[in-house]
Amino acid sequence: MEILPMEHVEVEEIEIVSDISEGYSNSREPIRGVRNGSLPPFVTKLYDMVSNKTTNSTISWVGATSFVILNEQNFINNLLPKMSKSNKFDSFISQLNIYGFKKISWDRREYAHDWFQKGKRHLLRNIKRRKKGNTSMVDKMTLEIKNLQHKSNELRLELSKFKEYIDNTMSGQKRIIQEMENMIKSTFGECPHVCCAHTSNEPDNNNKSLFTMFENECLGQRSFTQSLVIEVENEHPKNT
Repeated sequence: MEILPMEHVEVEEIEIVSDISEGYSNSREPIRGVRNGSLPPFVTKLYDMVSNKTTNSTISWVGATSFVILNEQNFINNLLPKMSKSNKFDSFISQLNIYGFKKISWDRREYAHDWFQKGKRHLLRNIKRRKKGNTSMVDKMTLEIKNLQHKSNELRLELSKFKEYIDNTMSGQKRIIQEMENMIKSTFGECPHVCCAHTSNEPDNNNKSLFTMFENECLGQRSFTQSLVIEVENEHPKNT
């Protein structure tokens, strides 16, 4: 008995699957891997759109196992409304994720599914809608990244507010210090003898008198000018 090459065996297997579109084999037993029931409208519309040669400039097959969106804007404006009530591209991507399609290219919008193949429409029966709890690792990572971005934005906002508070506080302190310096300079600039009274090792009676006059002025008892007049009169009495 002659053994057939592997290539011939594969061809025979493909030919045997010729009546899979009905969902049954010749023995009327359900074919494994193919589920019964109607096809998801989203999947069938997408398949027909990708297979339509008139839209190849917008969306088309890449080989036989994936498709690519070549003109995103034209797809959103003209083709997407025929598939869905929403013309938002994000909604289309969500539908692809729900039915298990994967993005297989980083530099363009190319997607693939094991059962979405050119010329094999009958395989679409195997494409199932994901259950809500059946999320992939990529979906979990995407959600986690979004949460981290949200927290990062909140921290940036809090940091900005804290920085503004610190800046305002420092500005207020600098203003108070500057005002105090101006008051000190103004006070001692008008009464230079007070400085002499403090710096002299052996202050004489005149310096003591001037310091006393400055104290009186600070206490509101008399003005510095009035004190000077009284002091001069005491030292040089008028001739009677």
